[in-house]
Amino acid sequence: MIWVTWRQFRATVLASVLVPLVLAAVVFGLTLGLGGVRPFGTFFFQCFGYAATGCLAESTLTLASVATIGLPVVLGLFVGVTVFSRDIERGTHVLGLTQAVSRRRWYWTRVLVVFVPVVLAMLVLGYVWFWARYQYQSTSGAFGFVGAIDSRLQWPSFGAAGLVPAGYTALALTIGSTSALLLRHTVGAMIATLVLTVFALVLFPVQLREHYASPQVQEIPLDEMFTGAFSSYTQLGYADFYPEWTVGTDYVDAQGQRVVVAPDACVSNGDDWVEPAADETNAEYEARLDAWYAEDARERVTCLRAMGVDHYESRYHSDRMFWRFQFTETALCLLLSAVLAGSSTLLVRRLRP
Repeated sequence: MIWVTWRQFRATVLASVLVPLVLAAVVFGLTLGLGGVRPFGTFFFQCFGYAATGCLAESTLTLASVATIGLPVVLGLFVGVTVFSRDIERGTHVLGLTQAVSRRRWYWTRVLVVFVPVVLAMLVLGYVWFWARYQYQSTSGAFGFVGAIDSRLQWPSFGAAGLVPAGYTALALTIGSTSALLLRHTVGAMIATLVLTVFALVLFPVQLREHYASPQVQEIPLDEMFTGAFSSYTQLGYADFYPEWTVGTDYVDAQGQRVVVAPDACVSNGDDWVEPAADETNAEYEARLDAWYAEDARERVTCLRAMGVDHYESRYHSDRMFWRFQFTETALCLLLSAVLAGSSTLLVRRLRP
């Protein structure tokens, strides 16, 4: 049965395995050639000051990284669906189901011969990306699409490195196979697979990932809010704990309850900006500007305390949680894949020769 399945789907298996392996080879070779990689940080229109060769190489890496994120969806559509729907639509599944082979074995042989090699190839690609981004370089951060440095726990960096690409692929393939066995129509199964897979891949970073562990909390006293490193962030509700992943920021009262502060509340007296006078020295102007900043900070703190605010609180996950989150998200993908595979075995029983 294994040999028959391999003969039937060898072109599909080889193409599906070679694509991620070729991507991995490109990433590996270009990373060695460049002496490092700026993932997502360079596109052809962002190559300011770059040589043409370096621009082309790093833009290729960016495209390869984007392809790694989208590849599970593509594999779910063209492998997960077609491995079953093509036979069902043509009626050739009858031959397999009328042989001395159980329906369960008919299903699991295809999973073993077709799906498993594809998942393993994506695992290789994910580890090559992890090496390129975080092992080959000393920094743990990753450039985002706009060139900003983000935590590696965040999208898109998290979904293209480590174990997760393999987990996403396993989930996409089983979504595809289940859709094919349920709908028994290739186009309909592809549409269902596309919608469900994209929904799942968006759900993980947007809703689920931040709950894999209890976030750490940093409390910032109001007196420190508008001075030093926090002064340019906190009024808008931003905080920079690079390379940590900030998942929430709030003003909090003495009981630890969130206090809603409108964006235009306790604003700076920016309309009264201190302009240098014609007859004052730089030292005098800087002293007057420092006094203006101090008065502005006092007014903001007084305003916030009048609203019941005790301190500012930031909740974040440390970048050191990368592997714990990787194993957690991959385990969730494999668990969902197992549930779908179990459902598929029940759907196979409904197939009639």
